[in-house]
Amino acid sequence: MPFPFLKRNRTVAGFTRSSPFAVDMHAHILPALDNGPETLEESITLLQEMSANGVRKIIATPHIMGEYYRNGEENIRSSLYRIRSELQRRCISLEIDAAAEYYLDVSLISLLETNQPLLTIAETYLLLETNIVGTPSLLGEAIKLARQRNLVIVLAHPERYHYLQQNFNLVIDLHRLGVLFQVNLGSWTSNHQGTRMLAERLASEGLISFAGSNVHNLRDWSQAHEALHSRNFAKLLEKGLLNQHLL
Repeated sequence: MPFPFLKRNRTVAGFTRSSPFAVDMHAHILPALDNGPETLEESITLLQEMSANGVRKIIATPHIMGEYYRNGEENIRSSLYRIRSELQRRCISLEIDAAAEYYLDVSLISLLETNQPLLTIAETYLLLETNIVGTPSLLGEAIKLARQRNLVIVLAHPERYHYLQQNFNLVIDLHRLGVLFQVNLGSWTSNHQGTRMLAERLASEGLISFAGSNVHNLRDWSQAHEALHSRNFAKLLEKGLLNQHLL
């Protein structure tokens, strides 16, 4: 069963009409860490655009992926402080925090098993991505280990995973195990039909706890911002989101 403390009042409290998306909890905005902006200037340009469109807080979630993206707390926090300093210097009023988007592999399992520090959202939510094709063999183990550490797994962009597109019963099973789902704002206009259909079903059945831009560049943000005016995003607000509790 889902964790009882995660039950939420299904209202739009915390979102104002002028700022329906105040907190972006999945964004690749730190420079030179992954496949997001390459330079500090590119990061600042992206952040200025997001701020101008009503975003008040962004949680940076750079990839941590075994040997491919070998990020850790030290270099992520160093990049975070650099961004904060530059925003302050330019008098840009935008709150930036940092977590990470962990890839489900043996290195993550090792971090969980050995009780290593993890970059989580609000000290509670572990943002997790998996391969997109087959059901990950380590997923059940990751859920168990996270629960032992009083962490809640937030599955990043589940609508993109083929194994969930083809098996909605697994979506329900994960939900019952306490896994929360974060959907990308641009999913409803994806070129992939399976992604669009699963995003719509997750929204219709009230299974989306978080919305994120998953922004890497200005093009991504343009698509995400457009989605904020869509019927699908309005449906998310009606069902209730946890983003506002991260302010």
